[in-house]
Amino acid sequence: MTEHERTAEIRAHWTEAARHELDADGARPTARDPNLQEAVEGAIERFLSRGQSLLDIGCGDGLSTLRFARSVESALGLDYVDAFVSRARTRAAADGIANAAFETGDVLSLGSVRARHGTFDVVTTIRCLINLASSSDQARAVGEIAALVKPGGLYLASEGWSEGMEGLNLARRRAGLASIEVAKYNLLLSRADFEVEAAKHFDLVDYVGLGFFLFVSRVLQPLLVAPERPSHFHPLNKVGLEVEQRCLVGRQFDFCDYAGLYVFRRRAS
Repeated sequence: MTEHERTAEIRAHWTEAARHELDADGARPTARDPNLQEAVEGAIERFLSRGQSLLDIGCGDGLSTLRFARSVESALGLDYVDAFVSRARTRAAADGIANAAFETGDVLSLGSVRARHGTFDVVTTIRCLINLASSSDQARAVGEIAALVKPGGLYLASEGWSEGMEGLNLARRRAGLASIEVAKYNLLLSRADFEVEAAKHFDLVDYVGLGFFLFVSRVLQPLLVAPERPSHFHPLNKVGLEVEQRCLVGRQFDFCDYAGLYVFRRRAS
């Protein structure tokens, strides 16, 4: 499959997914694990404050953007699927969130966004770059994002990290569980490579790990419920989330963390 064909396939997947608010399992297509989504969004909120302008790239149905809007001065959600943008606008109007707006746009071509809005205090991506067709596109996207962050501003990224997925699958295999297969429309990023690319524009401020929650929900819970199918909605996952959010566990679970949050600060140059 050519890169162009893969790009078209990924876009087709999300265009179809956007036709439904919930999938067959009763989960949001853009955030199938509600506890993981809560972990990521909660981590992001730690770095938000009143007076900031925020851009959420790859916003999907807009629920994350609307949540973040409550903590900042203004929020703009961007997605390349028109149906997601339309749904997000409808939700913003229904919820009376006047400081949030939504537009159609592509992370690989953000010049028009800068022309209309200038730069932002905070830019976020949640599982956005993993939906690009190649590592070269992912590197290009980082440059596009950097051009939209004010000097001294923040880029907050929770994507899909290949090292963490490899470590998690190793733990699962040792526990007698099958490896988790990455969705065919996802291309995980190497944390090492991502840090190198980001370092061209940003200084690394922090990394908020989510490894403990992922170990609980992807290893302990499947072992607990076997031979039944594990569920993202199992109460044990909520316990894992609460322990993670209360910072009761250190970084010893980084080996299986494929979704932690990078915090980068834009350099002036």
